Amino acid sequence: MAKKNVLAFLAAFVISIPAFAADTGGYLFGMVGQTKVKDAPDFGPGVSVDDTDTGFKIGGGYAFHRNFGVEAAYVDLGKATASAGGQSAELKASGISVVAVGMLPLGQNFSLLGRLGFINATVKLSAPGFSDDTTDMKTTFGIGASYNFTPKFAVRADYDVYQKLGDNDTTGGESDVDMISIGVVYKF
Repeated sequence: MAKKNVLAFLAAFVISIPAFAADTGGYLFGMVGQTKVKDAPDFGPGVSVDDTDTGFKIGGGYAFHRNFGVEAAYVDLGKATASAGGQSAELKASGISVVAVGMLPLGQNFSLLGRLGFINATVKLSAPGFSDDTTDMKTTFGIGASYNFTPKFAVRADYDVYQKLGDNDTTGGESDVDMISIGVVYKF
């Protein structure tokens, strides 16, 4: 009887290996969405501030386990502008992020995602007669959801927060930048 139980356990284990392996491995992704600078200064009357723009991220990751992986991506967070009297100032942010990813599968094709990591962010401020930039390591976190259409292709939606980008000395302050995006994932 014990041999039958051991054999049944081993058979179940061997059968489950391909299903487990499908949830692990490398993947590439591309996302596009809207960004918003959260702490854009209020310059007062007569100054127009546009703190939303289009951003994108492109990168890759590796799932070591069906519940844990890592990702690296180039992130372009768009720009924010302030204009008055024919003059304008522009703030752009971008960088390389590295995050740990937690994955919670809910059924065969759907997963919830959580991310926590760092971005080496460059923030550039330019205005007539002035230009400056700063590059610093900052924290980032986010949540998302993924739906697998096939074993190789998925669609994903993310909400990410990039914290305290910029510098008080060079770019006029620090601001959080939020990004909501949608994109595709190719698994290999």
